[in-house]
Amino acid sequence: MKKMKSFLGLLLLVFIFASCESGKNTAKDNSNIEKLEYKESMEKYNYDIVIPQIKGVENEDISYLNLSLQESARILIENIMGSADAGTKEAPVEAKMSYEIKENNFNILSIVVTTYTYQGGAHGITSIESYNINKKDYSLLNYDMIFDENAEDYFNMRMNDIITASRENNGSRKALNTDGKEVLFFDNAESNVKNTVMYFDGDNVVFLYPHYEIAPYSSGMPIFKFDKKDIKKYVKIKF
Repeated sequence: MKKMKSFLGLLLLVFIFASCESGKNTAKDNSNIEKLEYKESMEKYNYDIVIPQIKGVENEDISYLNLSLQESARILIENIMGSADAGTKEAPVEAKMSYEIKENNFNILSIVVTTYTYQGGAHGITSIESYNINKKDYSLLNYDMIFDENAEDYFNMRMNDIITASRENNGSRKALNTDGKEVLFFDNAESNVKNTVMYFDGDNVVFLYPHYEIAPYSSGMPIFKFDKKDIKKYVKIKF
């Protein structure tokens, strides 16, 4: 009888453990990112737009994000078609939009959207936006939600040190741009983390400065990376 009770007790523990493991599985990532594409090529204008749409998640933030990206695409298409008269067969006006999912170890879905437009002149304009989403509840995150009040001084100090070292060494690969090339900064360049595009890549949080913010157009868009272990004490949320 005692052996039977012991066996039943062991069976119950196994059942409870299996149930707990099963419960964990219900919290897995059920999201799915689909491409939404718009494309047209005419004599005086063309556009090639690809935006992400997050499916399988029903909440206000994701619905807002999906609609916002659709609206951005619509406005971009309208603007490029509206300026078609400025284009020629040899140099049509154009618009491109693409995105990249940055794989990282922060449990954050980082989506980087790049937009390029050319409407005449010496060169086109490239802009970058990022969307950082907490995978636990699929809420949109911004800088202030992630980092505490001391983080700003830390990031700015570290970036200014790199800018100074780069300037003193005439570049010398102290700072790189999005193409992996060294950056030559403006003489009066000063970091301001609040003026950057933030995303997460691998074990790093990355801050990207737009064109002309701290460097000339020829230097591209500078990026600064901070390792997860170095910023741990400034982080407010659990990854």
